[in-house]
Amino acid sequence: MERQKRHIIFCFLFILALFPKMSDAQPNQRNYEMEARAHFGHLYFQNDEYHSALGRYSMHAPAYELSLHRNTYGQHRWEVVHNYPSIGFTFYYSAFRNDSISKELGQVFALYPFIRFHMVGSERSKLTFKLGVGLSYLTNKFDPKENYHNFAIGSHVNAAINLSFEYRQIVTKRLYWVTSAGLTHFSNGATRSPNMGINIFSVATGLSWYLKPPKQLIDRRLRPVPYLFEFDGKRPFVTDVEYTIGFKDLSQQYGAHQFYLVHNGSANFMFQLNERDRLGMGLEFVYDPSGQVLHPGWDKEIGVLLAYEMMLDRVSFMFNVGIRNNEPIPAHAFLFYQKVGARYYFTDHLFAALSFTTYDIKADFISVGIGYHFNHNYYLPRHEKKPHRSPVFPR
Repeated sequence: MERQKRHIIFCFLFILALFPKMSDAQPNQRNYEMEARAHFGHLYFQNDEYHSALGRYSMHAPAYELSLHRNTYGQHRWEVVHNYPSIGFTFYYSAFRNDSISKELGQVFALYPFIRFHMVGSERSKLTFKLGVGLSYLTNKFDPKENYHNFAIGSHVNAAINLSFEYRQIVTKRLYWVTSAGLTHFSNGATRSPNMGINIFSVATGLSWYLKPPKQLIDRRLRPVPYLFEFDGKRPFVTDVEYTIGFKDLSQQYGAHQFYLVHNGSANFMFQLNERDRLGMGLEFVYDPSGQVLHPGWDKEIGVLLAYEMMLDRVSFMFNVGIRNNEPIPAHAFLFYQKVGARYYFTDHLFAALSFTTYDIKADFISVGIGYHFNHNYYLPRHEKKPHRSPVFPR
């Protein structure tokens, strides 16, 4: 248990380390908002071989959250490129539903940093997208004697993930009305079994209040838009190699001391779409000794994936989907999987990585590691080259 807690706490500290660079701004440009919301949600579990035992928890559940966040104003290039996002922290609480069944889940307390991207609209009325990742504490977990129905959560400490679309409407100069719809997920990433996870789809409404009158955005004209490509037609191409390591704990399902280290190596081949986005393909190799529990002698997996990276200064987020041979060929040879990760670039080449892998929304493992970023260039054919003129120094 202590080992599992240390692992998740390390992941949380890594997440917190992503934000200081993004938060670095001139003090006279900082302004904070306090926001409160009430949620009406529904616990969702798939009706399949993994989640059928959790149908008893398919119910409505209220939740509440309190957030402190600030808007960016263009002090850094990434803020302008991403249309002045907001960053902050959210505290989340839910007692699920007050009956004998939901008491098996207990209560959940969560704290997570988040970033909010402005999609469309103006300062008076806009649509935004919120992405938050942090830690949660659930008061009840699986116990083979006292709480044996709760296959959803096998540990008190879990990861918390929030994805939501929000609509924000100005009421007064310092007050906004906010409504949202999204997903909140709790899971320990198979570091402690059983771990089916908890998914809550919810709608919410609330109010957001500026602690000081909002400030004006820095004029974009002060920061001329740079060209992504060199004027001679040179285009960038990126190769990333990454190694991460995680662990699974199957002790509660298959006996005592069933701990397994999971080794994950990957290579991504990415094209730079613009200043903030990369898109490409990846190859992945996973050595997972826990696979021998179900399939003796089978502990290696190979995957092919579609990779997308969103850059925020030294921080980036990875979103991958792919297929992997989860079992020996030909029995159920290929399985669709998802992988979400975050990176922090110490230099232009060296980065730390945190990733979360799932199969059909069922958590597989969380891993941390390190990687290296190679920059390449290739040239367009001469007839495709187009002349460019600088908007700052016209010729």
